[in-house]
Amino acid sequence: MEVSRADCIYGNGEVELIDLPGTYSLAAYSLEEVIARDFLLDEKPDVVICVVDAANLERNLYLTVQVLELGFPIVLALNMVDVTEAAGIRIDEEKIGQALQCPVIRTIARDGKGVKELIEAAVCAARSKAQ
Repeated sequence: MEVSRADCIYGNGEVELIDLPGTYSLAAYSLEEVIARDFLLDEKPDVVICVVDAANLERNLYLTVQVLELGFPIVLALNMVDVTEAAGIRIDEEKIGQALQCPVIRTIARDGKGVKELIEAAVCAARSKAQ
């Protein structure tokens, strides 16, 4: 269980992407939760991308709310939207974005769909925080 880091070229600069272990909360009951919580509190990232499974939205949004409560700007990646749409489930990402006051980007990670938009939204959120 560790934190993975990668540098990504974006525009004329570089962005460091950090992947934390998957978790559903920051309660620090599991090793994954401890690693994620400690990283957020110690490293204070410019922006947090919360990747949520669109088919299990309620369970996944708990972590998102905890990250917001810590004061971090977030971008919500609403992943696996193809699965929910195939099941006839329609998620209103605008309403979610308004309620959480953050950008919500529809993604299908296994196909790479929405990844460019997700990175753009994260960079924009980080720049807004810096101003």
